[in-house]
Amino acid sequence: MGLIRKIQAKTGEVRAKEKIRPLVESRMMRDILLEIGQRGSEALDPQSVPMDQRERAARIASECGVAGMRQSVVDEVRLDAEGIILICGGEETPFRYNDYNYENIDDTDCLPAVAQYLVAHMRGYYNISCTFSSVPKAHGRGVDKKTREVFIRRHHEETPFAPGPVQKQRLF
Repeated sequence: MGLIRKIQAKTGEVRAKEKIRPLVESRMMRDILLEIGQRGSEALDPQSVPMDQRERAARIASECGVAGMRQSVVDEVRLDAEGIILICGGEETPFRYNDYNYENIDDTDCLPAVAQYLVAHMRGYYNISCTFSSVPKAHGRGVDKKTREVFIRRHHEETPFAPGPVQKQRLF
């Protein structure tokens, strides 16, 4: 039974990647990653390293010097049905789907996978959290939870570190 569940999980991951591929390979995502790169990085704040990983961070810092311990200046990224917003030092830089001649996203359950893709390209420790809305199921029996908005926030001591979505998401 465990093997079947693993196979289903891997199949689900592949389908999720195929679903977000047009967005990940789009000109809009290239512009977002370019903007993140142009904003640069800053010295890693010790508060931004989770407690259980501080020993490892200290070891890496001693191996590669202080120059290697840097983090992206991006404080927060918001993803929703209309677009993606980068927040750096209080300044918001919106990337709207309409500006790139794309339609708004109807199925926002794919946004956590896009958030994980973005976090993989940013330096530092980030938390991914989601807000949900309740939607009635197709045949009127029960309620489904749909992802409404996804937040990527730089980790800080006041916020608990969770490297993935708060809850396992179905992306298709």
